[in-house]
Amino acid sequence: MEVPAVQTVSASPDEPKPTPWGFWATIGFSCIIVIVYLLAAIIFAVLFLIAAKILKPQLDIMEIGQSLDSNGLYLSLSTCATAPLVIGLSLLFAKIRKNITIKEYFSLNRKSWKQFAKWTLILLLYIVCADVATSVLGEPIVSDFMINAYQTAHFTPLLWLAFIIAAPLYEEVLFRGFMFKGIENSRAGPVAAVIITSLAWAALHVQYNFVIIVSIFTGGLILGWARIKTNSIYIPIAMHVIQNLLATIVAIVYLECV
Repeated sequence: MEVPAVQTVSASPDEPKPTPWGFWATIGFSCIIVIVYLLAAIIFAVLFLIAAKILKPQLDIMEIGQSLDSNGLYLSLSTCATAPLVIGLSLLFAKIRKNITIKEYFSLNRKSWKQFAKWTLILLLYIVCADVATSVLGEPIVSDFMINAYQTAHFTPLLWLAFIIAAPLYEEVLFRGFMFKGIENSRAGPVAAVIITSLAWAALHVQYNFVIIVSIFTGGLILGWARIKTNSIYIPIAMHVIQNLLATIVAIVYLECV
């Protein structure tokens, strides 16, 4: 008696290519993240003012409230508190997208020290050009915002942590990470991803004047360019950290010399 041949199941077609959220879903989720961030910042501001009034009843709460956007202590605490929220939501929205890993979504690809050095040099050249242009336009290299933030920080190490580490991390994860990936892989393409994320990033820095906001936008173009060329979020994060570190050092030197 012959044993019937066992039929092999044909191999399933290739699994679909890992794809992030589409353009409009990416914009929608990004807006949700920004709205939650702003609401958290408002709640934190209210708590900050209440705590300030309790600790020092003689303080003018209205006066402090009007200057919160450049209050170093508030900015330090608020940034360190909201950064995990923004990063967490970005990771969450990426995680619920099927068939793509977090590593793929955020381009967590290691790069060589040579690549790091190359893009650091490009960043330094850009900073020099931006500072020269700022001076030519009659604007101070150290903004009033940085001066006020440093003078009202009370605990400068916390301000350094917020400006140099926390802010670059959550901003890059959102803009050159989650938002960039979705736009880049849509019909809009990589160039649109660079421009749109740079515009959104600049819009987040409304505390600065127009000249500095334009400088931030052009800086975003550099970071987006690095993100495309290296296919890694680590390089833009490192560049952003270095940029904020240099800005902080310049502000400290300026205040010490004045």
